[in-house]
Amino acid sequence: MSQSSHQTTCAYCGVGCGVELPRLNDRRIKVSGDASHPANAGRLCVKGTHLGDVLPLKQRLLYPQIDGQRTDWDQTIETIAKRIRTVRAEHGPEAIGFYLSGQLLTEDYYAANKLAKGFIGTANVDTNSRLCMSSAVAAHIRAFGEDAPPISYDDIELADLIVLVGSNLAWTHPVLFQRLQQARQANPNKKLVVIDPRRTSTAKEADLHLPIAPGHDGQLFNALLSYLADNLKIDHDYVDRHVDGYSAALTCATSDAGDSLSTQAERTGLSKESLNTFFKWFAATDKTTTVWSMGINQSESGVDKANAIINVHLATGRIGKPGATAFSITGQPNAMGGREVGGLANQLAAHRMFDKESIQTVAQFWQAPNIATEPGLKAVELFDACRNGQIKFLWIMGTNPVASMPDADHIREALKQVETVVVSDVVTNTDTLPFADIQLPAQVWGEKDGTVTNSERTISRQRAFLIPPGQALADWQALARVGKALGYSDAFDWHHAHEIFREHAQLSAINTDTPLQFDLSAVANLSFRDYQDWQPRQWPLDGRADSKRLFADGQFSTPSGKASMIAVQARKPNLPGEGRLLLNTGRLRDQWHTMSRTGLAVELNRHSPRFEVHIHPADAALRGIANGELTKLHSDVGECYAYARHETAQQRGQIFAPMHWNRTFASHGGAARLIAPLVDPISGQPASKHSQVSVRAVATEVSGFLFVRDDQDTPDWLTDTINFTQPSRQGRLIQFEVTKQHYDEWRVVLSGYHTLQQQAAQWTGAQSDDRGLTHWCSVGSDNAIQPDIDYLDHTAITEMSQLNHEELAEGVSNDLTLLGQRVCTCFSVTDRQIQGFCQQNPKAGLSELQAELKCGTNCGSCVGEIKELMNTCPKVGAE
Repeated sequence: MSQSSHQTTCAYCGVGCGVELPRLNDRRIKVSGDASHPANAGRLCVKGTHLGDVLPLKQRLLYPQIDGQRTDWDQTIETIAKRIRTVRAEHGPEAIGFYLSGQLLTEDYYAANKLAKGFIGTANVDTNSRLCMSSAVAAHIRAFGEDAPPISYDDIELADLIVLVGSNLAWTHPVLFQRLQQARQANPNKKLVVIDPRRTSTAKEADLHLPIAPGHDGQLFNALLSYLADNLKIDHDYVDRHVDGYSAALTCATSDAGDSLSTQAERTGLSKESLNTFFKWFAATDKTTTVWSMGINQSESGVDKANAIINVHLATGRIGKPGATAFSITGQPNAMGGREVGGLANQLAAHRMFDKESIQTVAQFWQAPNIATEPGLKAVELFDACRNGQIKFLWIMGTNPVASMPDADHIREALKQVETVVVSDVVTNTDTLPFADIQLPAQVWGEKDGTVTNSERTISRQRAFLIPPGQALADWQALARVGKALGYSDAFDWHHAHEIFREHAQLSAINTDTPLQFDLSAVANLSFRDYQDWQPRQWPLDGRADSKRLFADGQFSTPSGKASMIAVQARKPNLPGEGRLLLNTGRLRDQWHTMSRTGLAVELNRHSPRFEVHIHPADAALRGIANGELTKLHSDVGECYAYARHETAQQRGQIFAPMHWNRTFASHGGAARLIAPLVDPISGQPASKHSQVSVRAVATEVSGFLFVRDDQDTPDWLTDTINFTQPSRQGRLIQFEVTKQHYDEWRVVLSGYHTLQQQAAQWTGAQSDDRGLTHWCSVGSDNAIQPDIDYLDHTAITEMSQLNHEELAEGVSNDLTLLGQRVCTCFSVTDRQIQGFCQQNPKAGLSELQAELKCGTNCGSCVGEIKELMNTCPKVGAE
């Protein structure tokens, strides 16, 4: 690293990419990938590339507030401590809860876990990682004896067969997908199998796509285990020496999946030919790595499905070997670090559970006489307890449960019942913050300083390079101050994150003489300078020469040293009733979680600028839903609105909606309002992937677009519309729909706008002040004029007041506007630009296109779309 730059770690997914950025004196930065980091070797996805776009202070929470009134930290800390003491005295520690986030650093997580479980005495400490990773955690513990993923990212490149299950890797973890694609180019014999109900961007790149019936992945891997046994592909020597439970697992697998290919095909919704191909490839390929994600974990039986995957790898001895392993890819940047310190309600600390020996050992280390002695409430249970009045004090840190938890309306009602809700956050416009009695300004990426652990167990540093604004504090600082105010000064007398990390490493030494793999004892006395200079390292850090892979020697984290194959019969989701469709949820390419961060980045909103539901054209036709038409989605727990997108890649009988939109960007919320709070009985992870819904077109009187300048409030009249917000550089563009019920009131309000232009079915109006345009509105009884947002971004506010239809719809100068649908966000390339190049260069291939336009040459997540455009584009002069 040069003296003129910083090294840190990306704030988004669990890949844990290294980031390098120049030393600057202000908050305007441009990041690049850190070529020295083992996770990404200089690559960054589009979200990481635009990290600098989410650092401005717009909509920033800057000062503590109590009951809506600004205050200072001293008063706020004393108020929090007083309310905790009161609740504990009157209702016991079980009436106190903490809900944390995989966005927190390990030091934050450690402080919260120590304060709550060790000193307040409540184990009601859970995290939004419960929503994405807890089923994988439980599966790891059942199979290996510990939540210890055995993998290295290198295995993705070393494997001869990669199996992706419930993972759209090209969009959700693009850096790993590019590593995979480069390895496939170097080895043409390397095969990719994608198991996903949808024909995603990842599936389109596969050698074999298995469009499985939703929720039937467990049966598929049970069928595979049965096939391996029938065809003598079990490594019985490995099983005899290193695995328990094989016979019972095989018997259950055959019963669950059926003992014939025809039955297995029928139960999984796949063809016999594709099943047979997959089974043969897996059986014949020693170097096979299976990667699974939310499509497995977010299920009523996610633990069993994950264990069904691990079973086939244990049965063939493909665990912890180069290119041969089972890999659960973590969702958030520090979901792994949170689990290391006990961030889940059923964990204690240092990979210890609530057994008598562990409780005594951790209590002695912490000198904590009030330590919790049994597991606490998991996420869904925790908010149910809020709703029924059991939880009197709840501290939410770095997460947005009103938008991310299933049955979002239930969460809103639950928070209303809690006597004191404390929310630590960085912005003022989340769905959860309005329910906070106490608001705490937290530090954001770039201000936070500490460590994170990625999916392959690599511990990296997030380094601060910005001065926190206002009174924003690190989360561990707020927790430590509360701990001191409660009378535990010695236990929370930390002055720097380095001291917390060192304590965390010292605590992990309790595992040194146990079968557990998690051990940081080698850095238990780490100096401040070495902490500052920390370079990425995989745990365990116990002096081993090679910690890349775990269990390579066949010794697992169990008393016997053997792994366990689990007899599983995974439950399937109920089929939709008559007239209903099965909703599948997932991520978009350029967005992250509930958009509280990426929603502020203008460029990240260009690829998919509005909330859409993907529906097969035949299903849409049956319901009279036109492409682009507003629809209402309804389930047993709630409803929301989205625009229809006809998509032939969508299976009949199923629809897809992204998880990101919420009330901040969609007036009537997003997909979380449709998801019932069903959970896996072992992990407590919600089944967020599936819901039964009805979909219908919504009749509107008029539709329109409203541009609102940055310093202006959103007009009150939008309250009675269905609307969706997209940020622009100078304000926000809001698409709205007016139903017949509110049409008359809406017309009266708009009479206050200065009319710019009126045609038969279209109208535009504006409002201005001495600075220029404040509001600009376009309305149509059929289709309103949609402003070209790139033009809005680059046109001076003072010049916008008199813009006519044509100027706003198409832009005035090609130097200022990029017409068409955004395809490549990294280089702002649109479909029209790609099509134009193809028409003028009919014989050009992908490499020539990329040399000219650069699209797809950074993160690569748009390459699939580029290929499709090139294949369908009519070429000038082509035969």
